[in-house]
This record gives sequence, C-alpha cells and structure tokens, in this order.
Amino acid sequence: MDDIIDIKDLVKVYASKKQNVVALNKINLHLKKGMIFSFLGPNGAGKTTTVRVLSCLVEPTGGEAYVFGKNVLDDPVGIRSRIGVLTENHGMYERMTVKENLEFFSSFYGVDKETLASRMRDLLSAFNLADRLNDKVGTLSKGLKQRAALIKTLVHDPELVFLDEPTSGLDPKASAEFRDYIRLLGKEYHKTIFMCTHNLVEAQKLSDLVAIIDKGTIKKIGPPAELEKQLFEAVTFKVVSARELPAGIEAKIGEGNGDGTKVTVASPTELNVFLSKPEAEVMPGIVKKLVQLDVPVVQVAKVSHSLEDVYLKLMGGDGA
Repeated sequence: MDDIIDIKDLVKVYASKKQNVVALNKINLHLKKGMIFSFLGPNGAGKTTTVRVLSCLVEPTGGEAYVFGKNVLDDPVGIRSRIGVLTENHGMYERMTVKENLEFFSSFYGVDKETLASRMRDLLSAFNLADRLNDKVGTLSKGLKQRAALIKTLVHDPELVFLDEPTSGLDPKASAEFRDYIRLLGKEYHKTIFMCTHNLVEAQKLSDLVAIIDKGTIKKIGPPAELEKQLFEAVTFKVVSARELPAGIEAKIGEGNGDGTKVTVASPTELNVFLSKPEAEVMPGIVKKLVQLDVPVVQVAKVSHSLEDVYLKLMGGDGA
C-alpha cells in the first residue's frame, strides 16, 4: 500500500452526560511514506485526537483508520511497535541519565543490547548529544532534553514518527537546530513525519503536505504552495511611488484593461495590483500608464503569500 496513513470519514465522539463532544467529524487523510506532514489548528481542533486514534490509544466512533495498511482496530500492538511518539512533554525520568532513559524505554520494544548500543551511537552522534550520554536528564537545557526525547522516540527504529509541538518553548537557536533534526529524520533516516504544530513558519519550511483542521473538520489540505494558490488566485503586485499618489489613481490605472485587473490604494505612496492574467501581459501596460501620469515608480514587486496568510484566511482572520 502506498499510503502509510489512510483515514476515511473518521469520526470520534466523546460521550458526556451533558452533551456529546464531536472531536472528529468525517475527516479524510492520506499520507505517503517519507512525507513530512504538518497538522495545523487551534487547541481543541482535533489534532491530538487524530494522533491518539492513529497510535491506537483511542478507538474511533465511526469511519476507518489504517496505518501501514492495517486497521487500527485489528492490530494495535503491531502498529504501536512500528511508530514513535514525541509528546510536548518529553516524558523522560529527570533523575536518570540519558543512557538509563534510553535503555529503559527501549526495553518496552525488546531491543537487544547490541542493537541498542549501535543505535545509540548513531543517534547520539547525529543529534550532537554523545557528550551528554551520562548526564542526568534534569541537568539538561530544554533544547537538549528535546533532543534526548527525540532519540528516545527513535531507539526502536520506528517507520512513522508523531511529533507534538516539537519546538514549543525552545529559543530561536534551539528551534532552528531542532528543525534541522526533523529534516534529517526525513532525508537521512527515511522516516515519515506526522507533526502537530502551531508554528506556521516551521510548517511552511518543513512540510511536503499540510492540513488545517478546526472543530473536528479538515478545512484545507495540500502542499503549502498549492494552498496559497488555491486561496489567493489573483497574483498581487505592489507598486511604490517616490511621492504621494494623485487622487483617483486606482480608477485611472484600471480603466480600459478589460482583463479583470483590480487596483487598490494601500497607502499614500503604494498601490496593490491584483491580476487575473499573466503578469507579462498586464504589468508593462500598468507601469506605462503610471509613467504617463507622472508617477515616479521606484519599486514594482510581486507579493508572496505565506502559510500564515492561508491559515488566517481560513480561520476568519485578517491575513487575507
């Protein structure tokens, strides 16, 4: 099976005496091997519930969820043996050393001593933690604890790795380093990554595929660049003048184009031009009109939209 994760109309309802809570409402998701996937959404949107279903910790109410081609209801033990989960809380014993933690947690997966020693050497070297092997976890900085926790997640060589807010609470330098380690997991270790995050910049930099979920429903899914194209169909250019623009300039520039071009004033010295045709067909004529109107153009630049713009637009924010 090509899909390492295959979710079909997945529903999860938490029963309550007062009112049932629909955590997941018929979501669909297909994730191929080797992808880095980011799951975006506010707290309570359904991200954690999805991970709990896929890691066989809770049963779905309806629909189907397959991991490695196996239904989560049919082979939970087999699925768990092939996944790794890094929670927001590192989950290690702070009074034990890094080595003691790795030995302890690997024992749950039946990793023999020789294999564990080899994996520890490899992972500690790859994630620059070899010199802290015998340090107690409680003495490490948050960034180093997170690295140790990632190694703990990998000691049994899982094929699929779930990361929950992996850079939360890290300083900018530690966050950038940890993003490099996530890339390393994908490129060098060929892991499939399922990452829940609030960090939109992180998701844009790392992800092959992103999904935005809210109130248990996936609102959009696709590669970051593709989502930007879908939600911001018109190409936008910013035109900057050296002096204040004349009154009514937007109407004068828009006149006679007949191509769906829209011009708006962004500031006393800036115009936004929204194109529905290729820029090569439209922008030279617009710049020529500006010159004819004695507007001293100092900059013409294409405006790029970010994943943050996509997220805010879907969530009703002002990032459109």
